[in-house]
Amino acid sequence: MRILKTPSIDFLGKRWIALGVSTLLIGVGMGALILQGGPKLGIDFAGGSQIVVHFSAPPDLNQLRDALGDAGLDGATIQEFRSTAFEAESEEVIIRAPGLEDGAELDALVTSVNELLQGLMGSSAEGVDLNTAARGDLMAMLTFANPLGFDLVADPESADAVYQAALNDLFNAKSELGLFRDWTELDAIGLDPAVLAVLRDQGHLGDYAIVGSDFVGAQVGQDLRNQTIQAIVWALIGMLAYITYRFEFKFGVAAVVALAHDVLIVLGAFVLTGREFNLPVVAAFLTIVGYSLNDTVVVFDRVRENTTALRRMNLYDRINTSLNQTLSRTLLTSVTTLIVVTGLFLFGGPVINDFAFALLIGVMVGTYSSLFVASPTVWAWQQREIDKRH
Repeated sequence: MRILKTPSIDFLGKRWIALGVSTLLIGVGMGALILQGGPKLGIDFAGGSQIVVHFSAPPDLNQLRDALGDAGLDGATIQEFRSTAFEAESEEVIIRAPGLEDGAELDALVTSVNELLQGLMGSSAEGVDLNTAARGDLMAMLTFANPLGFDLVADPESADAVYQAALNDLFNAKSELGLFRDWTELDAIGLDPAVLAVLRDQGHLGDYAIVGSDFVGAQVGQDLRNQTIQAIVWALIGMLAYITYRFEFKFGVAAVVALAHDVLIVLGAFVLTGREFNLPVVAAFLTIVGYSLNDTVVVFDRVRENTTALRRMNLYDRINTSLNQTLSRTLLTSVTTLIVVTGLFLFGGPVINDFAFALLIGVMVGTYSSLFVASPTVWAWQQREIDKRH
C-alpha cells in the first residue's frame, strides 16, 4: 500500500538542517540533565519507599508537607495526580521517602503516615474507619459482635469462614473503588444485612485510604542502575554486530549513531517533563531501540538492493531513492504505531503513562532518525573514504 505515489524528497540535502535540529534537541535535553544533577530516579533505582494515598477530594499539599516535616520526614517528596485506575476519578498522592533499610521500616512508615493523616484529616465520627482499618481489626470487630449468631465456642471455624468471606467482598469492592465514599457503595456489595448493620454501627467512612506501598533497598537500586546501563550498552553492541554482519561496518555505526540519537532525545524529554526513570521506562527505551533499528534496517536493505539495481547511480542519489521508495512503508508503520501508543498515553492510566510517553516520543524520533540521521551518516562515511583515497 502506498500513500505517496512518486515521492522525490532530497533527504540528504536536508542533512544540515536535520543536524541542527538534532543538536538543538539533544543539547537542550543534556543541558537540563546537567542542571538537574542527573535524571529523576524512581525508587527502582534510587532506593527508598513510596506510599500511594487515595483521597475523596483534593488534599492540601502544603499542609501535608508541613505535617510530614513535623513528623520527621523532611526528605519525603509528594506528587499529586488525578487517578483513573478506579471506577471514579479521584485524587491520589504519592509520598516518597528515601533512606529506608528494609521492609520493616516501610511497615513502620505506613503506620506513621496513616496516623499522620488521621490527625490531619480525622473525622469527628466515632468508630473504626472502614477505609483505613486493617483486615485483622475488622475481623475482630465482627467476631466480637457476632451478628450472625454463631456458636463461637463449639464451632469457631464456621464463623471465621463466613466473616472472612464477607471481608473478602468488602476489600475487593474497596480495591475497585479506591475508597468508600458513602454507604450506598457498601449496600451494593451484597453483604448480609446483619453484618452491614455492625459495620454501620461501629464504623465510619474516612476521606482517604492507603492503596499501595513499595520498598527498594539502596543496594538493590544501585544494582538495578548498573544492570540497566549494561543492558543498554550490550543492546547497542549487539545491534552494531548484527548490522555489520548483515551489511557493512559503516552501516552498523550509522545504526548505532541513530539509536544513541533516539535514546538521548527521549532521555531529554523525560528530564524536561520531570518524569521518573524506573524499570518500565527502561523497557520502553529498549523497545524504542528495537523499533528504530527495524525501521533503519528496512532502509538499509533497500539501499543494498539498489546497489545492484541502480549500480550506475551515485551513492547520494541511490540513498535518496531508497528513502523515497520506503517512505510510504515508514509512514504507515509509524502512524499506525502512534495511534496505539497515543491511546495508551491518553487512556492507559498513571501506571503505564511514563512507558507510553517514552514510546510516543521514541516512535516519532525513531522515524525521523531513520530518514535524517542513519542514512546521512552512511553517506558521510562513504564521502570520507572517497576523500581519503584522493
